[in-house]
Amino acid sequence: MKKLRNAVLIIALLVFATGVLGASVWRTAAQSVSESYKVMPVEGQEATESVQEQETEAVEEEVDYFLAYPGILPDHLLYPLKMVRDRIWLFLTTDPLKRAELLLLFADKRLGAAKALIEGNKVDLGITTLTKAEKYLERAVDQERIARQAGKETDAFLETLSQATLKHEEVILGFENKISNTTRPVYDSALQYARQGYQQVKERLGK
Repeated sequence: MKKLRNAVLIIALLVFATGVLGASVWRTAAQSVSESYKVMPVEGQEATESVQEQETEAVEEEVDYFLAYPGILPDHLLYPLKMVRDRIWLFLTTDPLKRAELLLLFADKRLGAAKALIEGNKVDLGITTLTKAEKYLERAVDQERIARQAGKETDAFLETLSQATLKHEEVILGFENKISNTTRPVYDSALQYARQGYQQVKERLGK
């Protein structure tokens, strides 16, 4: 009887996760993931650049890149269902370029979740989530290589990935003052993922 209840529970969870996945795919059907990550031009760019030239070198310009809304956070009761949904979504995505775009989306959402957790003083869980974000980012960079080797045109995605890796580094550096000695090694490792990703993308772009 207990086994039967467990089986019913598992089936119910899978049906729910599949429903959530279907809703997510439906929302993005009219617009590809890559389009969601286009870097929008800055209004009055020439004027902005002239002002920036007058600023001191100590002031760094914010990376012009939009991070997707993270949704429910890892401390939420239903978060495991979200992870199941993401795994199913990734499993069903076979095109290498779309898979790279999806991995980047997951990386950005985890980064946003990590930021919310760390700013909410849930630093340990935030750092764990940050590590997952940067591993997704690393996989996105690697998947781009696979897509390019498969004959896909990836130049536009590489430009997006370049901005994304810089944004990840920027956000991670913003956690600096909240990191303890205990979490420092994990934090440094996550930061290194972002920096290595940028270097790899930069080389592929020939910059």
